[in-house]
Amino acid sequence: MGGLRRSLVGAIATAIGALVLLLLLLEDPLVQFRMRQLASDTLENALNEVERGVDAGGDPDALADSVGAERGVRIRIVDERGVLRGDTAFDGAELEADDGPMVPIESEKLTEVGDRHVLQRSMGDWTVRASMPTQLTVRARASVRELLILGGIMAALVGLFLTMALSRTLIEPASELTRVADALAQGDLTARYASDREDELGAIGRALDRMAEQLGERVEILRQEQDRMRTILDAMVEAVFVTDALGRITLTNRALDELIDEDPLGRTAREVVQSDELHAAVRAARKSEARAVDLVLERDGERRYFRAQVAPLPDGSGVVTVLHDVSRLEAADRIRRDFVANASHELRTPLTAIRGFTETLRAGAMNDAEAGGRFLDIILKHTLRLQALVADLAALSRAESPDHKLEVEPVDVQAVVVDVVRGLTTKAAQRDVQLVLQPAEADTWALANERGLDQVMVNLIDNATKYAPAGSSVHVRLGRRSDHVRVEVHNPGPGIAKEHHERIFERFYRIDEGRSRDVGGTGLGLAIVKHLTLKMGGEVGVTSTSGEGVTFWLSLPWFDRQGPERHSFPPRAKADDAEEPLHVTNV
Repeated sequence: MGGLRRSLVGAIATAIGALVLLLLLLEDPLVQFRMRQLASDTLENALNEVERGVDAGGDPDALADSVGAERGVRIRIVDERGVLRGDTAFDGAELEADDGPMVPIESEKLTEVGDRHVLQRSMGDWTVRASMPTQLTVRARASVRELLILGGIMAALVGLFLTMALSRTLIEPASELTRVADALAQGDLTARYASDREDELGAIGRALDRMAEQLGERVEILRQEQDRMRTILDAMVEAVFVTDALGRITLTNRALDELIDEDPLGRTAREVVQSDELHAAVRAARKSEARAVDLVLERDGERRYFRAQVAPLPDGSGVVTVLHDVSRLEAADRIRRDFVANASHELRTPLTAIRGFTETLRAGAMNDAEAGGRFLDIILKHTLRLQALVADLAALSRAESPDHKLEVEPVDVQAVVVDVVRGLTTKAAQRDVQLVLQPAEADTWALANERGLDQVMVNLIDNATKYAPAGSSVHVRLGRRSDHVRVEVHNPGPGIAKEHHERIFERFYRIDEGRSRDVGGTGLGLAIVKHLTLKMGGEVGVTSTSGEGVTFWLSLPWFDRQGPERHSFPPRAKADDAEEPLHVTNV
């Protein structure tokens, strides 16, 4: 506020100076006018008194002396011959020593003669002239000038005092208002004027405080809305970005940030997503044309499929783009197509065989007892294969169905595994494969579904015996790791390359088509294992090292039987209560 203070001082100083200068300029004519008027009144009054004395028959010289002394003027009286009959400045015989004839002047009009004001009047035979010196005017003019100068100095001092007073009463509050306004403009919404003044500045300050409070409330509402929008955007699985009217990205969500390596803000859509289709859609949306396009992006060597919805913002202010990741839908569609093709193929092979051998029998082969019996055995084999396929399809359908719930309860995993090993020992021996159980030393109770766990272990162990070389052993190992019970089924057969690990649990997925069909599998066992394990809250996987066979592992949540009373239940027979020892070879 220094500028306002300087302006105020300058304005007051200028006003005082201008006023003093104006008075100085007007002083001379005003003083001169007033002094002439005073001289005129004084001289006229003196003439009036002389005139009254003359009318009363008074002595001219005595009248001149008495009136002149009383009025402070000089009175001269001459007769019609111009002879001086009375003069304030002379007495008696001195009249003859007159200082000269009177200068002719106009009667009844104030006239300056030399250094005197003169007023003349005719009174019958006499002419009376009254005069007074003009020095009074000069002295009065000097006095007025001194007064004006002194008044100007006093006015300047008063102006300075007023300026200081105004600084405290007006300028400093105005400075505080400016400070509060600047703080609000810079985003400090806590700044307040907080004054109890009752004048206009106080009213402005209170209005500013109310505005700050309302602005703070609105900013808080906007912040909450922005946080809500940011939370919604970040919670979306779809990737979202918004561009301005120039095509620069101004807003993204977490899904897009995870999809893009570099910071996308300030960049164009083409720089962020390398797709001609998307760029064309964005360009069309900037012209108020909404579009939907499909695109494929590669990240870390993985192809991902997206469906992009591109729409313009109101008033041409930008474009919003939503990228829907349809990779799973694409994968599901691929799996569906593969499933239909594989299921058709799996059904076609036994049906073709059944039809062929049935037609052969009808053509007369049934009359050949040996050939007919062999053909019927083949038909039965393929019928059983179809039956197994249908059963696995039904089991897989149940396992995949969201309506199919598996009730989990505490289960002795080791006891279930022992039962499965005992049940498959004979079948494994027919393939010249030995089953070896390596039991756990710790408690192996887990939360699972006993029937589902039994089905999972049958699939894993039977699958291992199918692919194990003749004369080899399949090892089933149990153990507890932290809060999980782990079961491993290892067969020394051919390893599985790493690129097959992710897809080995898909329906009908086969690494070696020929060998898979030779061992008689339906291609659905591992898919059933995966879905049942996930529904029990567990995990399943595979590890394989070249030359060291394949290990399928299963992990289930461990159940602590020493826990709360609510988990107590009637225990089933543990493996170590069985008739045979826990370490089982050729069970």
